Order: sequence, then structure tokens, then C-alpha cells
Amino acid sequence: MDKQLNVFEGPLAIKTFLDPGKNCHLPLVELPGTLNPFAGDNVRIFAKLMNMLPLGNVKAAPAFNMIEEKYLAGELSSVTRIVENSSGNTVSSIALVARHFGINDTRSYVPSEISWHKLLMLLFFGIEPIVNVEPENPVADDPRSGVSKARKDALSDGVLNPGQYDNEANPRAHERWTAEQIWEQTAGRIDIFCAGLGTTGTIIGNSRSLKAKKPSLRVVGVMRAPDNYVPGVRTEKLLKMVGFDWRPHVDHIEAIETALSYRLSLEMSRSGIIVGPSSGLALAGLRQYLDGLKQRNKLDDIRDGKSGEIICVFPCPDGPLPYLDEYFKYVDRSHFPPIQNEELLLNKP
Repeated sequence: MDKQLNVFEGPLAIKTFLDPGKNCHLPLVELPGTLNPFAGDNVRIFAKLMNMLPLGNVKAAPAFNMIEEKYLAGELSSVTRIVENSSGNTVSSIALVARHFGINDTRSYVPSEISWHKLLMLLFFGIEPIVNVEPENPVADDPRSGVSKARKDALSDGVLNPGQYDNEANPRAHERWTAEQIWEQTAGRIDIFCAGLGTTGTIIGNSRSLKAKKPSLRVVGVMRAPDNYVPGVRTEKLLKMVGFDWRPHVDHIEAIETALSYRLSLEMSRSGIIVGPSSGLALAGLRQYLDGLKQRNKLDDIRDGKSGEIICVFPCPDGPLPYLDEYFKYVDRSHFPPIQNEELLLNKP
């Protein structure tokens, strides 16, 4: 593989291509003033495009790392089936990676409210969905949850549950690849790292690595506001199901609603940064945090003394296409152009 030319060849070409460490750095793109209301305050906001990983989403990195670590430890030789709790990116990435380690059978617990579009995506990638009614008020290790059921299935011979919610290989992937790239790309000048809270692997791994290099770094975690929906991100209540002790790695928490997440995702996509609703949520959380600092006259507390700038980075986990129909549900119709001659459509839903 020629990393400079981005060429992958030979019998292991695809496996090498899926290895984040064998790829070029993912783009880090500064947002324009139309998306950054703090540009006049010398605040610069950069999007880290994790959706440009080979599998098109941020979970490609921990998926590869979780499977590779098991392989290097000699724990895959008897595995014939993988089972995980995931309704989209994680299990899709795991399934595609696992095939290159000799495991072709992947199954996943999915919530009963999963969209038909996402269910079709799992079937497209050859993953067998197991529909599960999730508890309304979950507690850690709730036996009714898909997380617990996947863990229980792994007690059977030949079954592996990667366990994205408590497998240290998840945050280690971001220590290993994401944080190192961000540090190099910002020349160590990053002041704020902001990410959505899902499995919390992204924020733990980046916080560990970046804070070790720069203890003054502020880490902002963004969750869904109560009773609000954003795919891939959890509410405070649902974060109880996560096995990682993530709170010590986060300096501040923001809660964001559904409509704003989708609208900012739409605005970024129309500007040429084509990203999904969880990216909109992360940007909204970062802007809300910055606004709070500005209102309290605290921006100067984190401003770089030499450049006078504040450098912010937020990862963009995936693209908008898996959720395309949802934008027309959560974003006001005024944000979309009209359809001329709509009455002539033959396949109008």
C-alpha cells in the first residue's frame, strides 16, 4: 500500500483498506462564518470528518480495533458468530471487518422502534436483526435490554459479543488514531474538543490522549435532551446503560434537541460538509457551550495567548443518507424548496 497515493492492492487489499492506521489523515475542515457565529470573536471551529473513514462512519475505527485486538490475542480462532446490540453503524462496521478475519455470521439486537430504512440497511450488509422491546427506564445490566441479551448470547460456544459499551478497545481506537490525527492537524493548538455522547468511546479516547498532551484542553460532551431523538447519541437516562466511566473525561455537558440537530446537519450538508444529525447535535452543543462562555465573559480564559485564537474541533460521525426521510419530519418545511408540478408525480408517498 502506498499511503501517499492511497493505493491498496494484493490479496489483503480490502482488509488493509479497512485499517484506519493504513489510511491518510481524515479531513479537518474549518467552518465558515455562516456556521460559526463566533468567528468575530476569533473562535475557529473545525469539523473532523469521521464519515470519511472507509466504511463511511466513525464506528469503523473501534470496529476494526475491537476485532483486531481479539485476533491478536488469539481469541477469534473458535468464533463463528458475532452478536452485538446496535441498529446501524457499529454492527454494520463490525460485520464488514469481521469477514476479513474469517467470521461471516453477524447478528444484532435492534430496538422495536427501528426505522424500516435502517432495518433494510442491516439486511443489505448481510446482518440478521433480532428485534427487541427495550425497557422504558433502563438500569445497568437490565436483562431485558439488547446489551444484556447480546452479552448472554456470547456465553455460548463460538459466539463473540464485541461489547461496544464496555470494551476498552473502543476508546483505544480513538486514542490510537483520531486524537493523534487531530493533534497533528492542529499542531497541538486545539483548545476545545466537543463530541456527542453515545457509547462514549469517542469522547473518552480523545480526552485521554489530548488532555495528556494539553491538560488545559476543555472537553465538552453533548447528549440528547430528554425525550428527544438523535440517532447514535443518548439521553442522560440512556447513558446509564453505558459501561464506561465517561464522566471524569468530560469537563462540561450540553443537552440538545432533535430539531436543531437536524437543521444544523442540513445547513452543514448544504455548505458542502455532508454529515448526519449527530454532527448537527455536536455542533449545536459546541455553539451552546461557546455562547455560555461569551455571555459570562469567559472566552478569554481559554484563548491562546500568542495567537489570540480559540481552536475547537468536533467529530462528524456519519452522513445524512441513512436518515434522509427523518429530515422532513424534524425540520420545518420552510427549509425546503417547493416541488413544481408535484401533481404529476407517479410514485408520491
